[in-house]
Amino acid sequence: MPYETSMNRPNVNRKRSVVVSKKRTSVSLEDSFWASLQAIVKMENTTIENYIEKIERKRETPNLSSNLRIAVLEYYQQLAARSMVAGMPEGSAPSVVPKQGERQGQLAEKVAAYWSRIGNDKQLAD
Repeated sequence: MPYETSMNRPNVNRKRSVVVSKKRTSVSLEDSFWASLQAIVKMENTTIENYIEKIERKRETPNLSSNLRIAVLEYYQQLAARSMVAGMPEGSAPSVVPKQGERQGQLAEKVAAYWSRIGNDKQLAD
């Protein structure tokens, strides 16, 4: 589906039942997050239940739906950072690739800082 078409669709919040740690629970997410979760589990060769269980174990807030949204965002931020680094000439890549033991939040901060610098540089050029 083209981007423009998908943007015209209502992004409805849908509640779905999943089994997490052998317990049935409901998770409420917008369509785009469900689609993103489907894409992630395909790329990671796992199931939604296993992926949600992994997020559940690392959860930082009591709201599972919020944690899933954050996990999806951070997953795509990492992909963007890797893609950005892979597409740059040797030696010019920013330090956004996570080092061993570095938290995803730190990666997100580095990516945001880098994009902010790019935006500022563009504004100066205009």
